[in-house]
Amino acid sequence: MAAVLKKRALAEYSQVIQEQPVKPFKKLRLVKKKWSDTSAASVLIGLLEKQRSSNEAFQLLLRISDTPHLAEEDVAVAVKKLVEYYQQQTESFVKIKILSIFGDIGSEQGADIQNIIDETLMLLKRETSHHVRAQGLATLLRLCKLMPDNIATHHKLILLAKQYLNDTSHLVKQKALDVLGELLPVGQQTEASLQTTVRLISDYAQSQDARVRSTAFNTLIVLHGRGLKLQASLYDETCEALKDDYEIVRRAALQLIYLLAKSYPDHPAKLADSDEELRLVDDAFGKICNAVNDLSMRVRTQAAQLLGSLTLVSPKFLHQTLDKKLFSNMRKKRSAHERAWESVTSGEWSSGKKWADDAPQEMLDAHQINLISSGSCGAFVHGLEDEFLEVRSASVDSICSLSLNNPQFANLALDFLVDMFNDEIEDVRIKAIDSLTKISRHTVLREDQLETILGALEDVSMDVREGLHRMLASCSLSTKGCLQMCVESLLDNLKKYPQDKKSTWRCMQRIGSRHPELTLPLVPELLSIHPFFDTAEADVEDPAYICILMLVFNAAQHCPTMLQLFEETTVKHYGYLRDTMPQLVPPLKLGALMTTELATLPSSTPQFLTTLLSRLEGAPNARVHMELLLAAERDLNRLATIDDSVSGAAQFTALYITSQLLMSKVLADKMWCSNAANALQGNSIKNSIIQLLQHCFKLQHLFTGLRSADKATVKQFKLKTLALQLVHVVRASNHSALALCQHFLAQVEQTQRFLSDHGLAPDTFTLQVFKHMASLEEAKPGTVARVLFPLLQTSAPSNPPRPHTDVRMCRAVMSMPSASADSALKFTAGLVMGIPLDAELYSLRNTNTLRLKVKYPDQQTQLIVPRKSDLRLLNPESTETTAPDYRLMTTVLICHQVWTEALYVDISLAMDLTELEAGLTHKVSHSQDPCCIDLCKPIKVYVSPKPVRRGI
Repeated sequence: MAAVLKKRALAEYSQVIQEQPVKPFKKLRLVKKKWSDTSAASVLIGLLEKQRSSNEAFQLLLRISDTPHLAEEDVAVAVKKLVEYYQQQTESFVKIKILSIFGDIGSEQGADIQNIIDETLMLLKRETSHHVRAQGLATLLRLCKLMPDNIATHHKLILLAKQYLNDTSHLVKQKALDVLGELLPVGQQTEASLQTTVRLISDYAQSQDARVRSTAFNTLIVLHGRGLKLQASLYDETCEALKDDYEIVRRAALQLIYLLAKSYPDHPAKLADSDEELRLVDDAFGKICNAVNDLSMRVRTQAAQLLGSLTLVSPKFLHQTLDKKLFSNMRKKRSAHERAWESVTSGEWSSGKKWADDAPQEMLDAHQINLISSGSCGAFVHGLEDEFLEVRSASVDSICSLSLNNPQFANLALDFLVDMFNDEIEDVRIKAIDSLTKISRHTVLREDQLETILGALEDVSMDVREGLHRMLASCSLSTKGCLQMCVESLLDNLKKYPQDKKSTWRCMQRIGSRHPELTLPLVPELLSIHPFFDTAEADVEDPAYICILMLVFNAAQHCPTMLQLFEETTVKHYGYLRDTMPQLVPPLKLGALMTTELATLPSSTPQFLTTLLSRLEGAPNARVHMELLLAAERDLNRLATIDDSVSGAAQFTALYITSQLLMSKVLADKMWCSNAANALQGNSIKNSIIQLLQHCFKLQHLFTGLRSADKATVKQFKLKTLALQLVHVVRASNHSALALCQHFLAQVEQTQRFLSDHGLAPDTFTLQVFKHMASLEEAKPGTVARVLFPLLQTSAPSNPPRPHTDVRMCRAVMSMPSASADSALKFTAGLVMGIPLDAELYSLRNTNTLRLKVKYPDQQTQLIVPRKSDLRLLNPESTETTAPDYRLMTTVLICHQVWTEALYVDISLAMDLTELEAGLTHKVSHSQDPCCIDLCKPIKVYVSPKPVRRGI
């Protein structure tokens, strides 16, 4: 007996010894992997001395720069070896690569940056190559940025940069100027010392090399961005650089002039060849306007962009940008007062004492006139007429920015923006339309302007047409004729483009609410009201007639007189549209004209929703609780169809209750965890589990605006569903459950992390799962299923969550294709036919999961990924809590073989979650795949593939 006990004790002791090395083994393996990377880099650096030529050494250095990061203990040795090899080299390209590697090594964690900087400074002292010096300065600048508080090292590098400014190479001078711009201590030196350095930098703006000149200006711009206040005296010499032959210099000078104008707007600036003085911002504005006529497209674009930010410019200079009549036939333009005064002082006859003193004094020599230096005259006109779309686009943006702060300038620029509606580039047209929409509060459209605007409605691009609808909705019209012209054009355009009906309805709604006084005299004509004859009743489903009703009803909201003109049919149509489109039709006080008042009543549905959910928590037993759940499910589904304000919350709670009831039904079936007696019963349980999984995915991915507690409830119910699926596969089927087990354990870890991060307590089932999974010795499917089975049998339905009314459910509304069985769409079998699709998607969080779902009569299902360009954002102001709405306009491509007769093809929109829920289920058809969630009901399209004709 003692021998048996001793043997058992030794066995237990051996088991303990065997378990201990498991945890350290993982750590040692990770450390060993890291050592393998560092040894590779160390070996490569050690091989430098064995290279026979500089080219071989350079190839090895390229491999060193591509190797993984060095360990802390290897950095010092690597730097030492590289320094020694640098001193042995004579080729510049090898030295440049070594200095570049110094910058990479300094970026490593634990590297001694100060030591690398000191070694680099020592190497540069004896260096004569210009390229090596430039690379050395670049490396030192990169390393010093990693030590922003080391003022002493920064001072050394600044002194070295000032010394290298005397170098003959432009590369070295450029790098030295970059060092001064990045490391000069702006707030830690005296004003006199800083201005001395600034003067030193500005002197190099007169260098003979254009690259050095542009770098000097860019250095001053960098210093300004770091908080150094540049002196206004730099303005004059910077203006001289605008005449430079090189584009890079002119661009840098333009930016510096702009910054000086923003810093000293009221500083006096003298005009050239004159004693007059202007405000610096006005003079800079004229200089930048001159650059709009530059030979370089980049300079013109930059100048047009900068003009929009100079909002402090005087109005007379600003207005002159839209008038280019400074010179006419080589004659100066003078005011009438100046011409009259000149005729008085000159005398009528010549004195004869001076030759040709009677010549016309206004005549000028053509060679003495510089048409380009015409100040701000016609700058925006030239920008809008430029041959490059970048310049035109920048000019439109600048005009819009300046017009927002200057109503008078907005009225002057209105004609020019309207002319841009005819631009050849669609992006420029859209930008002009959007700009006019932004400044619409300052402008009133005349008939001639409106005629040009309405002509753009014929544009093929839907973006242009919808932009015009938004612009017309925000603009003010001047006369009744303008309104009539606008309505007629919109109705004609609707006949040509019926897909624009919703955008046109919104446009008519805004036009009517903005112009009630102009709509009133047009009501009899718009509604076909005759004083003696009864006209035919219009079709309330006609989109054109709905447009007119939108205009009239929204105008009547602000003009009670209009209500007396409505006929009985119009009042009936109002009641219909008020019920079907409440967001477009306002409430009207029709009084005795309607038997039922349609005024908006205060809604109590949020309170009803709260009361309904409160009843579920006080159930005395399980049977009553199940009955309450059934009644709540029915009431919530009905509530979701009644009130849109709580529709999302009601649908979320109803779906959760439906899932709870379905799970209780599955657990109540005694055959759910054993082999079914027949295939029908087995398929029923399998389909119920698939449906449960799909409900979980809907709760997790279809709803937006959920709080952390609601998300936690969904995650825990999903964990319970995965446990149910795993136990069913292990005990009631012969399929492999290894992938499902790994997916379940990953979900357990994610759920536990989510609950701990948000400080939420798990429910009873989830808490037991956490405890049992943590105590498992081996996570095999059979072991996990044996642990989960009793937990599922004893689990009870949890109370449904109480989401707030901001919850929204993702859904889709398809307007095209239309379900019509009058005539079948015919195409040749085996080829492709396109069916246009138009749909609106609400609260879509992830566009990558959107799919076009096509189901053929033979039950084949295809999921097609739509193009990103086919999605149009409807609400750009959406936030993180409110998912954006989209409009999808695309073409669905279908293809099939010959059918005996015409049949229906189901087209719908779905959400594919296969990538997000990878490894969850085995391969199934799309109709049974829980990862494929329908967003709308399918539309049946009547299709008939025809056989290929043989011969002629």
